[in-house]
Formats: sequence, C-alpha cells, structure tokens
Amino acid sequence: MSSLLQAVAIVATGKFLFAIQDVIIKEMSGGYPVHQILTIRGLVAIPILLVLIHFTHGLGNLRHHHPGLHLVRGTLMLAAFTCFYIALAGISLTTATALFFTAPFFITLLSIPLLGEQVGLRRFVSITIGFIGVIIVLRPDAQSFNLFSLLPIVAAFFYACCQLMVRVARMTDPPAVMSLYASVAFVVLGSLAGLLLAGIDPPQSADVSTQFLLRAWSMPDTFDLVLLAMTGLTSALGFMCSSNAYQREPASNIAPFEYIMIVWVTLLSYLIWREVPDLPTVAGIALIVGSGI
Repeated sequence: MSSLLQAVAIVATGKFLFAIQDVIIKEMSGGYPVHQILTIRGLVAIPILLVLIHFTHGLGNLRHHHPGLHLVRGTLMLAAFTCFYIALAGISLTTATALFFTAPFFITLLSIPLLGEQVGLRRFVSITIGFIGVIIVLRPDAQSFNLFSLLPIVAAFFYACCQLMVRVARMTDPPAVMSLYASVAFVVLGSLAGLLLAGIDPPQSADVSTQFLLRAWSMPDTFDLVLLAMTGLTSALGFMCSSNAYQREPASNIAPFEYIMIVWVTLLSYLIWREVPDLPTVAGIALIVGSGI
C-alpha cells in the first residue's frame, strides 16, 4: 500500500472515531448536560494525550510552551464544541456536521484582515457557492428551521478562530500539546459551568437544546459512564490518527479526505436512527463539500 493510501486510511479511521464520539454525545444529550459530557471527555483524554506527548516529545517540553495562549485557545475550542453539541440535541447529526464544515470558509475570510492574505476571485466564488449550500441546508422558511440550526455555523466560526490563533500568535507547539491544553480547558470550564448551573432546573417545556445546556449534573449509571468515557477515548484516538496522517503526507493531499466524516455520520445516522437526508439537504451538502475541496 502506498504512503498516500495509508494516510487516507488513517485519516478515515480518525474521522470514524470522531463520528462515533458525536453519535454517543447525541444519544447522551437527553440525560446529561453538555458541560458534564465535555468534562468527562476531557478527563479521559488528558492521560492518553500525556502518554502520547511523553513518547513523542517528552513531558519536560510542556513547561517551555505558552499555557496562557493555549488556555485561551482551549476556551474558544470549548465554545465551538459546546455550540456544535447543543445543536446535535435538536437537529440531525448529518446536517450539523455538514454545516460545521463551513469552518474553512471562515478561515479563508478571516485570514484577509488578520493575516493580510490575498484571496483570489476563484476562492471567493467557491465560498459564495458554499454559503448557498448552507442556505439550502438550513431552508430558513421551512417549518423545521429554528435558531439552534445556526449553532453549527457559530461553532465553525469559533473553530476557525482557534485555527487562526495558532498562526496569528505564531504558536509552533505540537498538535498533541494544543489538544492537551484544550482538554484541560474543557475540564476546568466544564466543571465551573456545572457548579454555576447546579441550582437551575430548566422547565420540561423547554426545547431539548436548552435542556441540554442548562440541565444539572447527575451520576451516570455504569453503562452510561462507559459510553461517556468513550467520548474521551475516541476523541484522543481520532486526534492521534489525524496527526499521524498529516505527518505521512502533505496537508494538501490529506485535507480533501476530511469530508469522509460526512459519509460516516450519514451512515451511522441511518443505522442508528434511520435518518435519511432529503434531496435538498443532499444538494446543499454537495455544494458545501465541493466548495471546500
């Protein structure tokens, strides 16, 4: 097997692991708050990432990095994933994932004022087509539309800010170190949110996304705890796969295969919830993916 095929297989495996994580979180959204799930995810991911850093860079290198910048970036990452997962409680996983893939559009647009990069007409046309795809997926006049449908796009914006922060601040730290600090931010801020919202009990009439955000923490049973722990495991392993793939091949060769994530979530959504995207949604997704490649 060629190096490129190996890298593609590895990144596809990583995206499958991320898809499994998202399925679990969507399933758990009816019983636990998003901040509790993200805290558990971070607690499980941290030791795995520490082991990875130990064998690849050495734990001693952690003291030479910039924890303040990393924690700011981790906070932005927490905002991104919180928005994305709150959306999952109310819309399909396939739709949310497709809308999140607008992140490359925001990275391109924000790089103009923040990095002074030049963007050609062809790229602007691609971005415009991509946002037309977003409008088709959202269908603002459709009865199924609600404001929570916009959250994956907000998540994509925050995620784009995270990626641009690396370049603006000239952060040269290994990806594993960045992921570690993000996980620490998840644990610290997720726990703080749990404390602040401990006395709030959203009414039963509230929509599922609001309940997912404001619900108080509760003790998971053994089965749920295993599933919640798997979110941290799949997240860490998925990250390791993605990093390994990009180490094997140039980013330009690997990046188009990131969109296999949509294939995985569509397949899993059908197998688990029997969800099948309608034709307008498929058309909108095709425009988003085609514009991003």
